[in-house]
Amino acid sequence: MIIKRIANATRDLGAPPDWDGRDLKCGVLPIRDVPTEAGSFMVSAWEPSPAELAALNAGESIKLWVRGSTHPVVALTVGDVA
Repeated sequence: MIIKRIANATRDLGAPPDWDGRDLKCGVLPIRDVPTEAGSFMVSAWEPSPAELAALNAGESIKLWVRGSTHPVVALTVGDVA
């Protein structure tokens, strides 16, 4: 996936303090802090690469990877952030 700059970004996230970068690069992620009735969310924008778009059009699904052993509250959406 290609990181996009989300409209009205409020901050840029960098790599976690313990990220060594040996196996996988961790770039800057522009996020927008969005308060909701369910609590505050950090929202980022992504665009599929041409190869990923072809895979999606061929029936592949999007996978959400979460680092760690407990699952935080997450959401996948399409379109504008309300």
